[in-house]
Amino acid sequence: MMVPVAYAGVLKNNVGCGIGTLLFESVGRPNGGWILQITANWTNSTLSNTFSMTTGTINCGGHINKAVSIEVYEFVTANMDDLAKDIAMGHGDTINSLGTMLAVNDVDAFANKLQVNLSDIFSNAEVLSDTVATKIVALS
Repeated sequence: MMVPVAYAGVLKNNVGCGIGTLLFESVGRPNGGWILQITANWTNSTLSNTFSMTTGTINCGGHINKAVSIEVYEFVTANMDDLAKDIAMGHGDTINSLGTMLAVNDVDAFANKLQVNLSDIFSNAEVLSDTVATKIVALS
């Protein structure tokens, strides 16, 4: 029973990126307690982080590619199965939609490039959508 008690006092800075995180880090206490974490989290969620996460500003340099909108990542996440099938065939609606989102000049060449790199894009059955999106963007 002592193990949960021992870990109860260890807090992580797990509120993510954004203005709230920066404000409370500037106080010098990024892990200052649960009240600061709740306040930083509330500040982050109240002052929308969409712009920060998309552009990689305000301490948001995470896994999201700065050059690509969240729309692309959301599209890939929502269409992983159809996207894998279309890439395997070398054509399809999901590829056309991504080509439009990414402003690809030659969608057929883009589709061919995706098909050639299918095993790299979908490297295993548990591949994450952000990994797939990042690889597709790199090929666009």
